[in-house]
Amino acid sequence: MAKPPNKLADLLRERIKLQPGELLYGVVDAAQDVELAFEAKCLYNQEIRTLFEGDVAPALADVAPYVVPIDPESEYLRNWTTRSGSHAGILLGAPLDLDSIHAHLRKIFIVQDEEGQEFFFRYYDPRVLRSYLPSCTPEELAEFFGPIRFLVADAEAPQTYIRYSLEAGRLIDEAWQEDELAKADGSAEGT
Repeated sequence: MAKPPNKLADLLRERIKLQPGELLYGVVDAAQDVELAFEAKCLYNQEIRTLFEGDVAPALADVAPYVVPIDPESEYLRNWTTRSGSHAGILLGAPLDLDSIHAHLRKIFIVQDEEGQEFFFRYYDPRVLRSYLPSCTPEELAEFFGPIRFLVADAEAPQTYIRYSLEAGRLIDEAWQEDELAKADGSAEGT
């Protein structure tokens, strides 16, 4: 049985463990869940920023990736957990203001192939992130993470999450299931 969203949000808060001066952000894929992106703005008065710029941004508003600042104590994180397994986006922690994290996320959003053709890189889709990060060189990981201390994404298995971080230039991935988090918290059924 899946954990209630409020409990899952509490468990994520505990596992994420922001450091002093660090902020939590989400990158929401509106192509997967446009409501999740706009709930932050409409229900919680949070500024959201699309990774698209220029003339294309308004035309692609309903399918754009959005950077969303998240107060870990807010109901928005609970709303996020109700989308578990929907590939709606990723969470990340960084000691940056919205302008700076937006600039970094935009920088890694636009990639070039060998011929110099630009493409949008959908790293905010957990399925893409899970394939991409393990294939990176240490240099690519350093560039991708930049100021980001950790990333959290849905794993392939239902109700499972992966937390990615760098340690001495090496990718660290820690998977956890909702049930494991509840047991660690001492609140699993039957305990």
